[in-house]
Amino acid sequence: MSDAPNRLRFTRRSLLPLSGLAAVGAFAATHSSAGGGAGADGEDADWPSWAPTRRALYAGFAAARSKGRDIRSFGAKLDGKTDDTEALEKAIASGVKVLLIPAGALRVTRLIKLSAPITILGAGDASVIRVEGTDTGLFTAAPASGDPTDFLRDIHIDSIRVVRPEPLKPLGLILVGNNLRNVSVTRCSTDRMGALLVTHLRKVNRNYNKGRKEMVDPAVAAGFHPTRPDDLNEDIFVYDNRVDAGSYMSQVVRFNFARRVAAVGNVGRFAKVSWWGGGARYREGGAPQFMRRVRDVYITRNKFSGANGGVYGNNGDGILVAYNEIDSMTDVGVDFEGCFNALAHHNIVKNVGNFCYVTFYAAKNIVFRDNYASQDGSGSTLHIRFGKGRYGKPRGASLLALRSSGFRRNDGSIDVQFLNNHLVWAGERGAGTCTASYFSRMLVQGNRFENVGCDFSYLSTGQLQMLDNRLVFDKPAGDPVRMLGGGATRTVIRGNEVRVLTPQADESIGIRARPLGANPTIEVSDNRFILGKGVAPLPIALFAPPKTAARYRINGNSVGPIYAMAPEQVSASANKDPAGRPVTPASLPTKYLPKPKEPKEPETQEPPEEARED
Repeated sequence: MSDAPNRLRFTRRSLLPLSGLAAVGAFAATHSSAGGGAGADGEDADWPSWAPTRRALYAGFAAARSKGRDIRSFGAKLDGKTDDTEALEKAIASGVKVLLIPAGALRVTRLIKLSAPITILGAGDASVIRVEGTDTGLFTAAPASGDPTDFLRDIHIDSIRVVRPEPLKPLGLILVGNNLRNVSVTRCSTDRMGALLVTHLRKVNRNYNKGRKEMVDPAVAAGFHPTRPDDLNEDIFVYDNRVDAGSYMSQVVRFNFARRVAAVGNVGRFAKVSWWGGGARYREGGAPQFMRRVRDVYITRNKFSGANGGVYGNNGDGILVAYNEIDSMTDVGVDFEGCFNALAHHNIVKNVGNFCYVTFYAAKNIVFRDNYASQDGSGSTLHIRFGKGRYGKPRGASLLALRSSGFRRNDGSIDVQFLNNHLVWAGERGAGTCTASYFSRMLVQGNRFENVGCDFSYLSTGQLQMLDNRLVFDKPAGDPVRMLGGGATRTVIRGNEVRVLTPQADESIGIRARPLGANPTIEVSDNRFILGKGVAPLPIALFAPPKTAARYRINGNSVGPIYAMAPEQVSASANKDPAGRPVTPASLPTKYLPKPKEPKEPETQEPPEEARED
């Protein structure tokens, strides 16, 4: 089967929500622009009202040039040999509002401090700043007061090439800022450096203590307001940069404790976008009742490769991630950790160490739709290729994943939809997987799986719907495959089509259903299996000990045999095998039973949060 990503779009099916799932679709509906669509100033139709369009921002910079001062008027030589650090410091100390860097090479040997509004404008790649000091970057910016309630405003850097020349070690970023508002880095390029980090003095000063034993919001204990977001960094715009960090890894932009952030049109080699709005573990800031302190984020039309993740972060609320291309990440593609109200659509992720699309910790109102993902196993060795430590146990095989990591006992804390995604195992052998964990409610609908098993069975879960998915298996996986399945207090597996064109390993299962909780119900209906020549029929396997008060409704399926641990608990009708013969439930053969002393599935495989954080 082809893995061409241009076949991402599916006809949107009507959602048949479980109680509580209807609200999940509401966020997606407000960010629908399935085709990209033209909006204001040529941007996508879903461009946020709080972000200046690129056309408007760049027009403002063009107008500002007439008011600017040339760096040469402060003594800079721009010959690439003279140390121009003092000239740059003199220009900034003069209070200039707009500083022009014309074509040439400005040599800088120490970190430059910004404490007042300034716009620095170059002439594109012709305006080169050579960063040759031992400090961690080019500019640092913070309010002069050092007060965590104060903010430095209006810092803009546009159209400059920043270079860390060999043989110096790749190091630092164009700008590292604390407590910034209205800051932008646009149309810049880097060689062996990253672009932007915006963090908060309460984090820098270590006021945020994730190790508190009492059940309080550590952000509030650090001085943040418990309910208002007006003490965060805000208005951060990162557009059209070309960032080449030179080696694993750096940032296109990293933002902590921030709101209204837009990252659009960037290319990051060994670079990524990430955020941190507090610790995502339960007592470290991720409890559902605590406010998310990264808010209103728009990340679109970027390309990232060669980092630990493409787009990921902790404790965000109102996150849109769309039309990004992500390749060769040692850990994840798109990852929402402790996030609420997040939508990822029309992204392309290829070959990551662990999970292409994943949520960690609390995950309320998360939608992944119309995305493409491909794995071939090569992600499992990326950390070796990059010379860095691994995250968890990378297999380069998982396309969709949940990692609840301690939130199993928090009802409603994990509420996720996977809709109309195209998911491909591209390896010559084996099969792709989906990685299960606890969820409160989950909808898996309209997805296309190519040689990828979609089984979300776990130790304990809430409500699950698997509707109208299409699965194709045209490669022998080698090991037994659970093609489609899951388990929950209430489970509906309906209207799916599974094409098995190549014989699979013995003990493979077509649909696996496992009831959980008190008085569970399972419906498996109107699913269709289409078998290639020589392919043995695959069973529906129902797992529940006879004493479990489970209720099964198995109706209208075109399948192989129907097996149950307690056939008398199954209500079955109108089920037929591929030859059209009626199928009635039978006892589950022992070969499908769990092996003795099967190890308990771990709650999480994630590395320490600090490792992913930075």
